[in-house]
Amino acid sequence: MNNVGYLPLLIIVLAIILGSGCLQEQKSVETSLTNHEAMLERLGNVTNSIQDSLHALDSTMSGTATALVTTGLSGPDADALLFQAVASNPSIINVITYDPNGIVLAAMPDTAKVIIGKDLSGFEIVRHTLAIQKPVMSDLIELAEGGEGAVLVHPVFSPEGTFNGVVSMAFSPYALVRPIAEAETDRTPYAWMVAQTDGRILYDPDPREVGKETFNETLFAEFPEIIELARLYSVNRTGYDTYSFYSTGSGSIVSKETFWDTVGLHGTEWRVLVISEV
Repeated sequence: MNNVGYLPLLIIVLAIILGSGCLQEQKSVETSLTNHEAMLERLGNVTNSIQDSLHALDSTMSGTATALVTTGLSGPDADALLFQAVASNPSIINVITYDPNGIVLAAMPDTAKVIIGKDLSGFEIVRHTLAIQKPVMSDLIELAEGGEGAVLVHPVFSPEGTFNGVVSMAFSPYALVRPIAEAETDRTPYAWMVAQTDGRILYDPDPREVGKETFNETLFAEFPEIIELARLYSVNRTGYDTYSFYSTGSGSIVSKETFWDTVGLHGTEWRVLVISEV
């Protein structure tokens, strides 16, 4: 019998066998990651995604501030720019402009127009921005029109360099983080939390904990390890710790471990924590 005709088939079979071995080897490498290595890998994914989202908001504000040099801080053209900025991300609550005295000149969406003409100089973030005339991101604060949000502001100058005022975006940190964290949670056994350096919680899988101030919350006072964790991440941009707390979605107390990393803009930082039950 002539075996030459079988050589191509033999080559194909060998390729499939070897290829299968490579796939098994790759799968083995993936599953050989320790829990800590896997946590750190996922933490990197989420941290990068949140930072990218913050940079996107900042880029929108920078571009809007530049365009407002031409349109001025109020009027139909300015309104169009503010509307475009609001539409750029679902986490954005409003975008407004105010003059060097803190008086609101324009606002979008239409529901925010109620604050046009209002004096915002009583807000610390406004006073700070007017004083330094540089981009700033605030912590979670009370907004002029009610509710809470973080504020991202950029100064606006005239073509000659004169300070004309500020364009300010209010956004929800929870709404910004939630889709990122939930997408990663769907693929892992881990939970996520994002907090300010003062311990205030910006995102948690339990919405009841969002906005809580760790150091002043009676719920956390019963768990001193959580207070210690907050002290650690308040002064360390990265780290690891263990603690005990309620299992997500239940009333049972379990041991947990967490790694954290940092994102931020203009000197304001958030801690991003990946959490695993031990």
